[in-house]
Amino acid sequence: MRGGSVPHPSLDYYRLLMRRLWKFLLAYAGLIAAAAAGFDYLQYDGHQLFTSFYWAVVTISTVGYGDVFPQSTYARAFTVAVILIAVFLVAYLISIIISVVTETSRNRSMGILGTDFKGHTVVIGYGPTGRTAVRELLATGQKVAVVTNDADDVPNIRSLASEDRIFVTYYTSGEREVLDRVSVSTASAVIVCTNDDTSNLIIALDVRTVAPHARLVVSVNRSELKHTLLLAGVTYVTAPAEMGGRLLASASLKPDVANAFENLTTASYGVDITEFPVTENTPISSESLSEAERLARAASDCLVVGYARRDGPSGEFHTVLNPPSSFAYRPGDQILVMGSQENLRRFQRWMGVPPGR
Repeated sequence: MRGGSVPHPSLDYYRLLMRRLWKFLLAYAGLIAAAAAGFDYLQYDGHQLFTSFYWAVVTISTVGYGDVFPQSTYARAFTVAVILIAVFLVAYLISIIISVVTETSRNRSMGILGTDFKGHTVVIGYGPTGRTAVRELLATGQKVAVVTNDADDVPNIRSLASEDRIFVTYYTSGEREVLDRVSVSTASAVIVCTNDDTSNLIIALDVRTVAPHARLVVSVNRSELKHTLLLAGVTYVTAPAEMGGRLLASASLKPDVANAFENLTTASYGVDITEFPVTENTPISSESLSEAERLARAASDCLVVGYARRDGPSGEFHTVLNPPSSFAYRPGDQILVMGSQENLRRFQRWMGVPPGR
């Protein structure tokens, strides 16, 4: 699934049209040449080639001025043959155009022509995990490009949002240009969640090659692959089975806590946890936790729940929830806040930076 070269949709249409038209153009030019030569021989005994060429163009194009016309029986019979062949060629031309339009329309509906999305999220794999991820991303207003290996899924996924917010493409195993179809190189994040861990690992390596700066999130069935993927440059690795098991255990002992956690993981509930980068220009760039909590509450009613900071020689972000009151934010951190969608929008306006990392 390595990147290739995917032409712009309009260029793809014209290139396909020209590839199909060359046989027609060759036959059309051959017919004009043969008609001119034959008419000149039958009508003028080979002495009026330019006039015969003029007659051939006018006759084959169906203009028919009538200033030059066949006079002998053989010339008339030849003219009838030329006209019939020209009619056949016109029908052939119409069939070419219809086939190109039909194929282009099909390719566009199947996402084969690609998208020009930028700053979007790519979801590769549309099983249960990918399906949930796509709906959550759309609920938060993100633009999403989806890759599915089931052609029957394409129309259903396209119906989830308008074309300016969702793009869907279909691929079969071994198609190497699919990453370019979904504009991975301009994506802000890529989620890889097929049903096969080996495929996820290979795709993750390909994505990291094409989009070295994108946030790369991978879902795996075997938790022992987490370390391998993190070493390969994956931003975050999740094992849905493990997470689901922990949630089930929590629900058996403290169901209200489990309900609260489940509500926080879906934007459709109305309350969400998100993160914002702390820069030198943000209002809390050097504030203590207690002061940051006070300012955030006053500005947006959001609740500060923690932070993420690069720590250690690896340069990875480490997340801390409920830090001590002595903690102070600094540029380069991520502040984690919880609130309703409206409160989070107010917090974003107050911070002056978009959410995410």
